[in-house]
Amino acid sequence: MYKPDKVSGLILTALAVGSVYGSPAMALSGDKGSRMPSSLALETLIKVNGDNHQALLDGSKSLIEDIATRGIGFLSDKSLGEKKRESEFRDLLNDSFDMKTIGRFALGRYWRGTTDAQKKEYQKLFNELIVRVYTARFKEYDGQKLEVAGARKDSANDDVIVKSLIIPNSGGQKVAVEWRVRQKNGKFKVVDISVEGVSMALTQRSDFASVIQRGGGDVEALLAHLRK
Repeated sequence: MYKPDKVSGLILTALAVGSVYGSPAMALSGDKGSRMPSSLALETLIKVNGDNHQALLDGSKSLIEDIATRGIGFLSDKSLGEKKRESEFRDLLNDSFDMKTIGRFALGRYWRGTTDAQKKEYQKLFNELIVRVYTARFKEYDGQKLEVAGARKDSANDDVIVKSLIIPNSGGQKVAVEWRVRQKNGKFKVVDISVEGVSMALTQRSDFASVIQRGGGDVEALLAHLRK
């Protein structure tokens, strides 16, 4: 069975802590019917682009705030049993994370060589892996907070990198966490988390590649590993 490393354990903290940052997403509006001089039209275009950019940043930050709020909610509620917490966590993953994109990235170049049946089973097993790994770590939560420090657009694509800090309840050293957020079909979804500069998606891909390579390059080796 796949075993999480020390770095991956920090993701749980990032997922299940309270945010101390508040910034609602911006709503955009505009008058499409009016005619304007070219100079004013250019100024308006620049403003709209600026508004779109800010809305992208604000929407991404709002997503992380929501993840933190929901996470701390079900972790702090002592009336919830393990099954209910697991159910809440599954809902959080489905609502806020692009699990298909994350899973496909983790499989890397081996994705193309798999059959449709293998892809389907892999995605199911991958989702179950994430749930199993992090629900087992719920008891590690100890009142940490998450502070969203800002956001920037990735220069290489339309992804947004949301910067945050995990603040220990005991006042210890803060941990830097960056969330890669992607907007798809009008919805914001997390596609990667980096803890102290270490990408979880890349770490997972490396781990999976090692399992496949030890199995002679056959994806079936990974599937068998995940079934355990």
